[in-house]
Formats: sequence, structure tokens, C-alpha cells
Amino acid sequence: MRQLLRGEAAVWALLVCLSAAMAAVSFGYGITKEGGQVGPGFLPLVSGVALALLSGACLLRSVRAAAEEAAPEEEDTDPRRVRTLWTVFGLLLVALLLVPLTGFLVAFGLLVFTVSAFVERQPIVSAAVVALAATLVIYAVFVLFLAVPLPGGLLGVGGDG
Repeated sequence: MRQLLRGEAAVWALLVCLSAAMAAVSFGYGITKEGGQVGPGFLPLVSGVALALLSGACLLRSVRAAAEEAAPEEEDTDPRRVRTLWTVFGLLLVALLLVPLTGFLVAFGLLVFTVSAFVERQPIVSAAVVALAATLVIYAVFVLFLAVPLPGGLLGVGGDG
């Protein structure tokens, strides 16, 4: 169990570092535009900080659980949970690498579909509906409402608001 908790803590620590780096890089894109409008760096800043805080809380929980080292009969950490976490983390990295090629909206939609269909094992149609709905919500909030241009990639989908 201790080794399993260390692996989980390592994933959370890596996610804290990645999300903090994402928040730091966001300043290069500009957090606001002239006139006080939301700039292209606002989304990475907010999501990076939020993800770093949530991941930090999960990291603390993992470290505490490892320190307490529960009795064997109380073990509830499933190795599949850690494997699922690593899988989603890997898929997130793949989605980030796809953004310059496919654009943010397509990469995000593919990420949501893949996690729903293959990690969560939802029916393909349900996963497609969830991915489409999530992508449309992201488009509506950031492109239409906040007027934040999302990276369009080579396909040019959703870019430049």
C-alpha cells in the first residue's frame, strides 16, 4: 500500500508542477487586453491556479495517508485508481500536444470523448454527446461570451474568437 500511495503522490506532485508552470506561462499571453477585457492568458492562469490548488490538496491527502499507513484490513486504495489517474494524465499531455495541430476545441473534444469512452467505459454515443456538449459549452463561454480567442491550430477551428 505504501508504494501505491507514493505513486499516487508522485502523480499529484507532477500535476501541481505542470499546472503551476501553465499558470506562470499564461502571463506571456496577456491576462487582460486594452480596456480591461479578458486576455488570452486568463484561461490558462485561472485553470492553472485552480488545478494546482486542487492537485496540491490531493497531494496532501496522499502524503497524509502514506504517513498514517492504515491497517491492512482498512486498505481501500485500488491500484486501478492510480493507473486511471496516470492514463488521464497521459491523455491530457497528448491533448496538449495536439492543440497546435487540431486547435484547442478539437483537442479538448477528443480528450473528453477518449476519457468518457475508454477510461470511464461509457457507451460510444453517450461519450460523443458528452464531448460535443462540453466542447460547445467551452466555445460558448470563452469564444462567444468572454471573447477569448482559443488556439485554432492548423485546422483553424475556434481560433481568434
